[in-house]
Amino acid sequence: MKILHLVTLSEWGGAQHIVYLLAKSLRSEHDISVACAPGGLLGERLHELGIRVIEIPELCRLPHPFKDLRALWKLYRLMQAEQFDIVHTHSTKAGLLGRFAARLANVSIILFTAHGWAFCEGRPWLWRWLLAQAERLPALFSTKIICVSEHDRQLALKFGVAPQEKLTVIYNGLDPSPFASSTDPNELRRELGLSPSEKIITMVGRLAPPKDLETLLAACEGLEDPSWRLLILGDGPLRSRVARVIRTKGLQNYVTLLGERHDVPRFLKASDIFVLSSRWEGLPLVVIEAMLAGLPVVATRVGGVPELVEDGVTGLLVPPQDSRALRRALAQLLSSPELRERLGVCGQRRALERFTAERMIAQVRALYRTLESVKSSG
Repeated sequence: MKILHLVTLSEWGGAQHIVYLLAKSLRSEHDISVACAPGGLLGERLHELGIRVIEIPELCRLPHPFKDLRALWKLYRLMQAEQFDIVHTHSTKAGLLGRFAARLANVSIILFTAHGWAFCEGRPWLWRWLLAQAERLPALFSTKIICVSEHDRQLALKFGVAPQEKLTVIYNGLDPSPFASSTDPNELRRELGLSPSEKIITMVGRLAPPKDLETLLAACEGLEDPSWRLLILGDGPLRSRVARVIRTKGLQNYVTLLGERHDVPRFLKASDIFVLSSRWEGLPLVVIEAMLAGLPVVATRVGGVPELVEDGVTGLLVPPQDSRALRRALAQLLSSPELRERLGVCGQRRALERFTAERMIAQVRALYRTLESVKSSG
């Protein structure tokens, strides 16, 4: 089959990671192309594999009427000329424009993977309702909508985005091999000037409002165990504000902002605890990465996170925006190496059973074949 994957930006994030894994794994079976905005790591990595990348400079995250219309026109012309069997869209903007363009171009199989709905919890109710209404029209053009968690499927049903028969759940999955290497965790500790006795708490994510770094820092401020160190991997619009809060709270000797990193598995394997303080989420890949690395996870009970982390079995779940509950959970793990070990082992086993790239790709492959078979028989 001739398949086009479409994602808004080429910068490396959760949706881009999934597009990369799908394109890489299915290129031997199908004619795969990927369309996205230029200038990011996704395009570079796909080029290295010899996968065709179609750059659409007008694609951007925020609404922009002129650029959006230009992107829609370019996508329509592309799909009309290429006659793709499947157009598989990812991320909100690409999902909206791509499905309209595919409908105009009479593409027979149109898919959308919702990597976390824009109308998720944590936003004002009216804004959530308006965002949900914006999803209803392109849903009419969708052959199937893939939700990355059961939570997101239920959310789509609650807001009437699409009927039940159009919604299916395929959990995100990752390649476990980067977490199986036998690197020396103490090497990274030495690079960072940390001793083996210091306990590393790691957070990976974009420094933006959904991750709620201020609640995390408030939780860390009251930790009594002096041996902890927090490493924050990621960048974003709130970096300067986060740095200011760190200084205000006097946490400069405990918290390190490391910026965007492309060796996350190495940091996770050297860590003792993974933490995520998000106000809302879809199905965060960083939690799967932490579980594959054998780390106990402390995370907020939002979105699809409880479908990854079983409270008290593979990690500890706390309410969002509750610094006291987050502090208690971190303190509990800092004080008990046995608990850290038990939760980490159970989490790794769960990730290898349920959240691998192999499992995800097999389910996407089966969906493609089923839809193509239905189309052929019809």
